[in-house]
Amino acid sequence: MKNNHQNGSVMLEALISILIFAFGVLALFGMQSVALQNMAQSNYRATAVYMANQLIGSAQGDINHLANYQYTWNGTAANTIVSTWATEVANALPAASASVAVDTTNSTISVTVSWKAPSDSIRHQQQESTYVSY
Repeated sequence: MKNNHQNGSVMLEALISILIFAFGVLALFGMQSVALQNMAQSNYRATAVYMANQLIGSAQGDINHLANYQYTWNGTAANTIVSTWATEVANALPAASASVAVDTTNSTISVTVSWKAPSDSIRHQQQESTYVSY
């Protein structure tokens, strides 16, 4: 006679294998979504750095009018370079804001760019500061 103590064990092993595989696939999808979010944040940060350095470069080329680069978001820009730059920041980053602090005594400029991605609960900020000289 045949011993029937192991009836269905192959089916149980197959179901457990499928369950483990399904959890692995779900973990891969989760990692993929986190990677995509991090890639988007990296792109926003790189854009903010580029935008800040673009304005700093313009200020270094126009050191005699450094005080005209002072700017607060939604304020009135003292020159067209800053107003054009502010428009580019608003178009390049989601929910963007920026400010420029100029210290003419020490010839320093500090540019702050912030943004909030649609999927984020907090605002991100990038600040670039430099000494401007002839």
